[in-house]
Amino acid sequence: MRRLILFKADKGEIKKYRQQTETKIGESFYRVANAGSVPSLTTTIAEHYDASGKPIPEIGYRLTETDPEDRNSFRDNGWEVVRVEDYTPEIPPPYGAEFDSICLCYCAYKPLAPEDAWTKKAHRIAPSLDSFGGDEQAYQKWLATQSAEIQGALL
Repeated sequence: MRRLILFKADKGEIKKYRQQTETKIGESFYRVANAGSVPSLTTTIAEHYDASGKPIPEIGYRLTETDPEDRNSFRDNGWEVVRVEDYTPEIPPPYGAEFDSICLCYCAYKPLAPEDAWTKKAHRIAPSLDSFGGDEQAYQKWLATQSAEIQGALL
């Protein structure tokens, strides 16, 4: 099942976010994917493509953020899901829509205490031929896009 999950700021939450974080108009909170966008029109916090078959996020789910100094450490961030809508296309894939469902998760800004540490650790499993379903060509194509340091660690 292929699902698109969009996390969007609920009504009034961008203004609340800007006040609490002292972010000025013109500085987007979604800096990477929406660089140069019109701030007043940017309400998308994150988007995920999911094919895991896991349930959709529920109310209370929090997005996570990675520590800029240590990409293996992360924590919950200030955006919490407060409302969820799930849409299924009339004509399912592969004949119609690209996704089996589109999930909209509306979020409220509920910041965590500053002392909340980067305590969660990512457990990254190195990709292998098995991760590509045994497709040697796909694995080699992916491997060629990786740095020499990563290639050496995987081989």
